Amino acid sequence: MTFINKALCGALWAGMALAAAPMAHSQQTPDRQSQSSRPVAAAFARSVLDAHPAIAAARAELDAAKARARGAGRALYNPEIEASYENADSTTKSLGVSQTLDLHGKRKARANTGRADVIAAKAALDLVQKSLLTDILTALAEHQSAFEKLQLARSRVRLARDFLTLAQTRKTAGDLSESELLTARLALSQALAGQSQARAELSRARERLAALSGEQRDVWPLLVGTPEGALLRGWSGAVDELPEMRLVLAQSERFRARIALADKMRKADPTLGLSLGTESNGLGGNATLFGVRLAIPLQIRNTFSDNVTAARADNARALAEARKIRMRVEARLQATTRRFLAASQAWQAWQSAAAADLTAQRDLLKTLWEAGELNAVSYLVQLNQTFDAQSAAVDLKSALWRAWFDWLDASNSSFTWLEAIQ
Repeated sequence: MTFINKALCGALWAGMALAAAPMAHSQQTPDRQSQSSRPVAAAFARSVLDAHPAIAAARAELDAAKARARGAGRALYNPEIEASYENADSTTKSLGVSQTLDLHGKRKARANTGRADVIAAKAALDLVQKSLLTDILTALAEHQSAFEKLQLARSRVRLARDFLTLAQTRKTAGDLSESELLTARLALSQALAGQSQARAELSRARERLAALSGEQRDVWPLLVGTPEGALLRGWSGAVDELPEMRLVLAQSERFRARIALADKMRKADPTLGLSLGTESNGLGGNATLFGVRLAIPLQIRNTFSDNVTAARADNARALAEARKIRMRVEARLQATTRRFLAASQAWQAWQSAAAADLTAQRDLLKTLWEAGELNAVSYLVQLNQTFDAQSAAVDLKSALWRAWFDWLDASNSSFTWLEAIQ
C-alpha cells in the first residue's frame, strides 16, 4: 500500500469511529419488517451470483482455457506409419515409422502459454463476479432509497389529505379564507404528484433488480443502517491481487510466453524415420531391406522471424496496458476512499445537527395551525421543510451506501463484506 493509501485509510477509520447509529425510519410496513435485514440482502446477492448467465459464461471460458492448456501441454507431433509397395523387375515391400522430434522445447513453450491463459481466465471470472456483485449491491441501495422516498411521499399525501379535510371543515365554519383552502388543495395535488414520481423511481429500481437477478418479485431485500467501514482498517492494500491487475498481468505473461513460443516455432524440427521391408528378384531370391530417413526443413524462403517481432510488440502493448490499469486502480482506490470519507462526514453532520424527531415537529405544527397561531401558507412551508429534510437524509444515506460499495469494488472486498454478514 502506498503512503497516500495508508494515510487515507487511517483518516477514514478515524472518521468512522465517530459514525452515528443508523437513522430510524418513521414509516414501517410488514414488508419492510420482514425483508429489511442485511443477511437477507446478502443471501439474495449470493443467489443471483450462483445463477447469473454472465458467471456461467465466464466459468465456461475458464473450462475452455483449461482444456486448451491441457492440449497445449501434450506432445506436438504424432508418429507416422509409412507403407510402400513396388512391382517392377523386382518386388519391393516395406513398412516404416517416422517421428518428428521436438528438439527446441516447443511443447514446453505451448504449455506455458496455456497456463497463462488459465490464469487470465480465472482473473476474468473473478472480475465478472466482482463487477456483478457491485451492480447488485448498488441496485439494492438504489431500491432502498426509492422505497424510503415512496414511504415519505405516502406520509406527505396522508398529512395533505388530513390538512385539506380540516381546512374544508374550518372553511365551512367560516374560520378559513378561500385562498387558504385553495392552498390546501394545491398542497394535496403537489403531494400526489410527488408520490407518483416516487412510485416511478421505485419501479425503475425494481426493474434494474429484476434485470440483474432474472426474478420478478413484489418484495425485494432492503439494507438497514449504514456501513461501518471496518474492512478499511484491515485491508492489506495488495494492488497486484486485485482482479483487474491479475488479468492484465496474466495477459502480459501470456504474451511473454508467446515470444518464446514464436521463437521456438520458427526453428525447424527434424523428422526421423525407420523402415523394414523385403525385395524379391523374381527368381526366388529374397533380400531384407532396412532403411533410415532423416528430413530437415530448410527455413530459407520464410524464416518466420516476423512472428517473433509481432509477439514482442504484443508484449510491449500488454505491459503498457498493465501500467495504465495500475494507474487507474490506484487512482480509484484513493478516490473511493475520499468519497466514502466525505459521505461519512456528511452523514455524521446530519446526525449531529439536523436529525430531529420530525414526526413530533409535524405534530407541533399541526397543533399550532389548529390553534390559529399559523396560517395555512406558513404551516405548509414549514411542513414541507420537514419532508425536505427527511428526503435529504435519505439521499445522504444512499450516497454513503454507494460510496461504500464503490470502495468495496475498488478494493475487491465485496465478498469479504458479505461473508462477515451473519
